[in-house]
Amino acid sequence: MFLNARRIAKVKEDECMVAISDVMYLLILYKFSEIRVHLVPKLSSCLYNRRLEILPSKDWELESIHSMEVLDIIRQHVSNVTGLKSNPSVRESWATTHIRQCWLAEVYVTSILYGYFLKSVSLRYTLERSLSSSNYDLHQAQKTGSSFRDRYRYGSKDVMLGNKNDLQFVWHDLIRQDEGIEDLKSYVMNFHSGSFQRCCNLRSREAVQLIESHSNALFGNGKSGLSQHDDVIETSFSSLRRLILEAIAFGSFLWDTEDFIDNLYKLKALEVE
Repeated sequence: MFLNARRIAKVKEDECMVAISDVMYLLILYKFSEIRVHLVPKLSSCLYNRRLEILPSKDWELESIHSMEVLDIIRQHVSNVTGLKSNPSVRESWATTHIRQCWLAEVYVTSILYGYFLKSVSLRYTLERSLSSSNYDLHQAQKTGSSFRDRYRYGSKDVMLGNKNDLQFVWHDLIRQDEGIEDLKSYVMNFHSGSFQRCCNLRSREAVQLIESHSNALFGNGKSGLSQHDDVIETSFSSLRRLILEAIAFGSFLWDTEDFIDNLYKLKALEVE
């Protein structure tokens, strides 16, 4: 009886997890609909004589959800994976290459995780930068206040007579930014292993379930969502780029959705070994 009760509880728990994953998936689909992008259907339906072509590209829409700093990192990722430069010509984009389906599946899943990571790290970067600026302002408050009063008192006559140098100097001193704050790309590159691991790991079992289900629906084979077939197919770099950008956007939306759902319903924490 006790074992049966445990099994029933486990089945109910698994069913609940699948249901929550489905809700998260619907929210992600809604986010894609907001930027007028339909997810790529099952790849077998896009294959014609072993050639994969995905139209339209939707590059602009998929890039529009990211800040310029994040987009710069994403373009570098796409360039590293495809071998194309960041701003390829039309001729280069429509050139074809031969790839293995297993490799494509791995790249897609990896890019989902990369998009998830970038969303996490960009929010952390924004928070730390905001805190750093606040600390700098508090640290400089007394010196800046007295300095402003002194400079304005002695410089006001010159300003009234048309000499703006003192006023410009005062405002430059007041609005200067903390030069010690690095850009996002440098921030990511300087991550120590612990911080990198925390931002990279999925936070919930539901997120893992969702990625597996989505990848399996796209590539069609294997419990993990990775294609069991290692057939070589032909595709354009434009189609390859489209898949990678979609996967990154999916990962970014997954982070948002996971965060939203976790505030309403406590998700199952993923145990990190």
